[in-house]
Amino acid sequence: MVDVWLDGFEATPLVCLVDTGAMRTRFPLELAGLAGVELDPTMAEDVHVGGTRIRATPAQVSLWMASADERFDWDSTAWFCDPWPFRFQLLGLEGFLQHFRVTLSAYHEWLDCVPEG
Repeated sequence: MVDVWLDGFEATPLVCLVDTGAMRTRFPLELAGLAGVELDPTMAEDVHVGGTRIRATPAQVSLWMASADERFDWDSTAWFCDPWPFRFQLLGLEGFLQHFRVTLSAYHEWLDCVPEG
């Protein structure tokens, strides 16, 4: 799990699951409204995530991660989903992993994300 900020929703970071098996980055539909993200319903598609059928609509967003002394910003396509039955957001290949070199230690329970490029 990592904290990511969504432009337009800066008050609190979003707790996100880094999913190396997920193709896309997904957030709950409610976040689009709170962040002022414009969605085009003609671009929506039905997909299955974690055994749940959802309606997902893509949008270009700006995201960032921060540590005590650094901040990394990037633009991404995120898919805003309804319903979203999870207590976390999902970071997949498109929109997240393509921007980072990720190293993890399951044994020591840590994850390191280093910006690429």
